[in-house]
Amino acid sequence: MLTRGSSGRTAEVAGRLREIAADLLATGEIDVFIGYEEGTLPLRTSPAFLTRPDDVSRLVWNHMCENNLAVYLPEPKGRVGVVVKGCDARALVNLIIERQVRRDDVKIVGVPCGGVVDRRKLAAALGEGHETIRSAAETADGVVVVAGDGFEKAVPIEDVLSASCVACTHPVPVVHDFLAGDDEAARRACPKEQAYSDVDAFASRGPEERFAYFAREIERCIECYACRQACPLCYCPECFVDRQSPKWVGRWRDLSDKMVFHLGRVLHTAGRCVDCGACRRACPAGIDLRLLAKRIEKDVLEFFGHEPGVDLTAVPVFATYKREDPGDFIL
Repeated sequence: MLTRGSSGRTAEVAGRLREIAADLLATGEIDVFIGYEEGTLPLRTSPAFLTRPDDVSRLVWNHMCENNLAVYLPEPKGRVGVVVKGCDARALVNLIIERQVRRDDVKIVGVPCGGVVDRRKLAAALGEGHETIRSAAETADGVVVVAGDGFEKAVPIEDVLSASCVACTHPVPVVHDFLAGDDEAARRACPKEQAYSDVDAFASRGPEERFAYFAREIERCIECYACRQACPLCYCPECFVDRQSPKWVGRWRDLSDKMVFHLGRVLHTAGRCVDCGACRRACPAGIDLRLLAKRIEKDVLEFFGHEPGVDLTAVPVFATYKREDPGDFIL
């Protein structure tokens, strides 16, 4: 459930973020601060790259701060300050232990997260005829008030949160140099025994039904690779789908080629995916493969006792082994 993460609380967090950013920039501890600013459309924020203390007034914090800003860190930018939610912090931990980001080069500004709004859920809650949104604002009682052409409607934020947020087990960043707000600003962590309830429900279906679901989802793919670009853990200099020699994936838009990409990407992020939802939000076709990635996350946890992104001293799960690791599932 939401705690106090509505307009008053988010305003406090935004104020604290501005203080931290201004201090880090003024003292020269960082060269750039990456946070969120108001977007050009309602229900949107945009990544903000600040280099001067005078710029910090642009920083905002609300339930629309959805981007995983860790995606920008592997590219050299000097010393960086970055705002992270719980899932973003876990992605950053993975980048650090995979040696894509130097811990000493980044100041981590954590925010206890109340979850982010899923705009597709919100659109469904608004109903037909309410597609054109002119303004949106959060209220102190955990409601987002949306107004458009001839309508104004209040929707509880809790009802339209991303599925990743509902199942989040670490709403407070596991690693941070600064914490902009107290733990009460975060959602209550989902108990681990409930985090995979939707995965278990889906697994109870027959294999043909499960395949049909994923085939329907993947068939809609337009091969834009926005999911790859939004993912902080898809950082290969050359993706396998871009290789021309040998050529792994065709451009004929066949279902089989689309499956090679999506299944390959899910397997490449096995033991690393932190369920931040960046790939689903970036997809213009609305493809949702979260259940598949979440099932692999569950398998890695059960087989190897590994939870991604929670320990800076951990070794990537597929970069090591133990003699007692189970092998019956691959024999």
